[in-house]
Amino acid sequence: MAAGIPVAGGVIGAVEPDRRTTVADFKEATTVIGSNGYVYIYVKANGVIAASQTDVAVTTAGLATDGSGAYVNTAAFALNEFGWVRTAALVV
Repeated sequence: MAAGIPVAGGVIGAVEPDRRTTVADFKEATTVIGSNGYVYIYVKANGVIAASQTDVAVTTAGLATDGSGAYVNTAAFALNEFGWVRTAALVV
């Protein structure tokens, strides 16, 4: 895994907010706290999501859609791509 944002708890070494894959690197809905104070959740896009959205919705199963949610993404998602989204507000 390339350098990214370190996470607390040792579940994984770091998250890479801009990385998108067509094969899951982690279990969907994996949740970690980044060293920057944001909560990150690993998701599968249930549709196209444009870059820099501030209203990404995430189900408890880890499916992400654009609109009416509380998560932010930095890079675009294509349909069925995997990657990380984060909370809009700091949690720590």
